[in-house]
Amino acid sequence: MERHKLHYEMMNRFDPSGETGEHWEVDVHATLEELQTFAETGYLIREGLFQGGALQKLRDALDRLEERESEKRDSAMAGKTGWGFIPRHLMDKDEVFLELLKFQPTLSIARAMMGPLVRLRGLSARITYPGDGREQQTPWHQHLRVIPKPIPPWFSRPHCIDCLIYLDDLNEDTGAVAVVPGSHDWLDKASPTVHESVEGEVELRVKAGGGVLIHGNLWHRGLPTLNAKRRMLILSYTPTWLRKSPHGGAQPEDGLTHAFLENADLEERMLLGVGGYS
Repeated sequence: MERHKLHYEMMNRFDPSGETGEHWEVDVHATLEELQTFAETGYLIREGLFQGGALQKLRDALDRLEERESEKRDSAMAGKTGWGFIPRHLMDKDEVFLELLKFQPTLSIARAMMGPLVRLRGLSARITYPGDGREQQTPWHQHLRVIPKPIPPWFSRPHCIDCLIYLDDLNEDTGAVAVVPGSHDWLDKASPTVHESVEGEVELRVKAGGGVLIHGNLWHRGLPTLNAKRRMLILSYTPTWLRKSPHGGAQPEDGLTHAFLENADLEERMLLGVGGYS
């Protein structure tokens, strides 16, 4: 994979706390051309993010969590269509997931697209199960839709990068993901809440261990999971000053990140939402 170096100099030199750091060097796991394509289309495919033992380690951790939260799974899915089981706060629940805190193949791209001051909006998962028809697919949607109409002169547009990391092959059996390239820049309209195809959509498929990075407001939907379970991690990044996601309920009181923060460095604290803003 080709890379390039990116150097940032922060302009907030009068920050007495030193919270944000003055100089940042980012080893970006992408080319300049790939980043430009990402900016224009709103998505970027990354094959082979995890392979062999690293991929199996994530699968095993998610399977353990699914088993521990089987009652929550059954309750969440009772009478609910499309979304499957969505466990959240994964970094608080297993050391394997906490190891993704500084996963450079995605974090470096987030910093190249949004600047060095980024945080994790969260790490969650989505598990869908074989079924027939609409109950195993999701409608068109966006993840961070808070845009007014008309746009005010000083409106601060929200940005988010959601890394959809697939632990199973994304294909006809598990259900591909469809996106509408460029739709993240459509500030004058919201995505429809339908399951049917729309003009300009593209269906994406990747091998297990690969991922699709999307802007949070890219129009996307999940096609039906028909013949095999699909396990997906959702690793989300936003600027440090954006509020936490309102979804998923309260963070576990005994979560792993609480103890981790006691000895965390500046970068780790920032990624977990402590600091990096004024």
